[in-house]
Amino acid sequence: MIRNLEALKTFQTIAALGGFARAADRLGIPRSMASKRVTGLEAELGVKLINRTTRTMSLTEAGRKLAVMADTVFGLIEATEQDIRASTAAPRGTLRVNAPMSFGVRHLARIVDAFILEHPDVEVELTLDDRVVNIVEEGFDVAIRIRKLEDSSLLARHLTVARMALCAAPAYLERRGEPQTPLDLEGHECLVYDYLARAGVWSFSRDGEIQEIRARGRLRGNNGDALLQAALDGLGVVLAPTFIAHEALRDGALRPILREWRAASPNLYAVMPPGRVDVLKVRAFVDHLAKSLGKEPYWDRGLESLLA
Repeated sequence: MIRNLEALKTFQTIAALGGFARAADRLGIPRSMASKRVTGLEAELGVKLINRTTRTMSLTEAGRKLAVMADTVFGLIEATEQDIRASTAAPRGTLRVNAPMSFGVRHLARIVDAFILEHPDVEVELTLDDRVVNIVEEGFDVAIRIRKLEDSSLLARHLTVARMALCAAPAYLERRGEPQTPLDLEGHECLVYDYLARAGVWSFSRDGEIQEIRARGRLRGNNGDALLQAALDGLGVVLAPTFIAHEALRDGALRPILREWRAASPNLYAVMPPGRVDVLKVRAFVDHLAKSLGKEPYWDRGLESLLA
């Protein structure tokens, strides 16, 4: 049995932040004390938890397992502590949120701003990154995921559908012609987002028929706004979420194509590690996020007539 919870908390913080110095600063203790606590924890358990060199550190297999357990334990402790408090207690503490870059800049930032104004005792650390992070290992409380969920150990709340729109600039379509079926896209310059769940595969349906193509083109990228700009510049056809493309679609800078076909659209989720869903600050933020987006996200209003 681990008896020293301070040592376990120190180890958890080191694992989450990726370093002794940052963890010591977060905890308000000397780096030497952080090192001493981890050494004592390793001695107590009889296993090595962290591989250390003068410049780098990495968790051992045992360390990764313990980090997951520690996140769960301290999440449950925090949730229980907050439940014991009066029901009128306000959310407080640091909330670490991860989200895709374009969604974060275009939409989540203003939602976070409103949340901070509403909850003055909460500090938010917002990290925007299009890669799929390991929210347990990297210490996030909430992550926004726009894809099929694969990790069954995580808790998720469905927020809305991230509708996809196939579109291109009018100048490109005048130059190259407009595709009439999904298979016609194989003869076009496709602007491909690298982080699709099925990289490079575009899927469309119509009246029960499904057509899939392997999108190819001279430009690939890991950021949706960069690909949208390429489409605006007439470089090709883009399959973009409407939360990025809605303005360009409304003002005619991009024209929807294959309107009788519906592009496969991923769901948008708030994802939480085990033990975090009932923490007051997390629950308050996810509720605020769901309310801000609504049943039909504001960016999709009025687009149905353009895309249908």
